[in-house]
Amino acid sequence: MTRIEVDIPEGTSGDYEIAIYTDETTEKDWQLYLSMPKCANESSDSWTVLLKENCLMPIMQNSDAEYVEHQWLWNNATGDVLIGGLGLGMCHQPLIDNEAVTSVTIIEVAQDVVDLVWEDCAKDDTFSVVVADFETWTPPENSSFDTVWCDSWLVDNSMTYSEYRTFMTERYSQYTDNIGFWGD
Repeated sequence: MTRIEVDIPEGTSGDYEIAIYTDETTEKDWQLYLSMPKCANESSDSWTVLLKENCLMPIMQNSDAEYVEHQWLWNNATGDVLIGGLGLGMCHQPLIDNEAVTSVTIIEVAQDVVDLVWEDCAKDDTFSVVVADFETWTPPENSSFDTVWCDSWLVDNSMTYSEYRTFMTERYSQYTDNIGFWGD
């Protein structure tokens, strides 16, 4: 396990916010999330956090726990990679460092997240971002991907995680044989 540092400045755009929080931060209702036991190797006392107004939990934070939730991606990314969700751009550096990855296409639903993160996140000329809803976006005709990573929120709050996985697998299985999900 390791923590991936990001260099995204604090800011707000629309309903989204990038904030830096510490163990002592108490201004957000979800603060208990940061007081959960840290992973064994996590020594940092601050996190860069992507928040959305009226969302009880952070969308993403650069913690060891978040890294663990992306382990499937680190272990399986090859070739042309499609990612649902920009988040903090936390997964970018490991993909840049992975010689087996040839391109990364990120589908991000919120232009506000792109405005807050894209300029400052790690990327190279193999990265591109498309502002669209990953759950409804249709890849261009004749598209295929070596790896698809589903790191987006649930389509419908009444959908279970299992139903979400089935929905996304059915949606993207025509474009790849290699689909992973956060938390795998």
